[in-house]
Amino acid sequence: WFTALWNLIVYAPICHMVWGGGGGYFADKGVQDFAGGIVVHITAGIGALVACIVLGPRKGYPNSPMMPHNLPMTVTGAAMLWVGWFGFNGGSALGANGDA
Repeated sequence: WFTALWNLIVYAPICHMVWGGGGGYFADKGVQDFAGGIVVHITAGIGALVACIVLGPRKGYPNSPMMPHNLPMTVTGAAMLWVGWFGFNGGSALGANGDA
């Protein structure tokens, strides 16, 4: 049921606003959707927000602290994303120009 409702209420309206025939609402405002990123990330974010609201806070919050994770690996992953994003944007714009 979640997938059908999410598709109808979240995904389809955002797709229409971005990719709709004749440009759509966002396209009329001058938004460029490189590789479908707006549709993917907005709809995934809305789905994640709804899931967090439905599930609520974790058990024991805020009395029992969460153990820290591996910070060097977190920083390494963030750096790889940060550097790789330049190539991703250039590839989406099909050139190293102002659009990228």
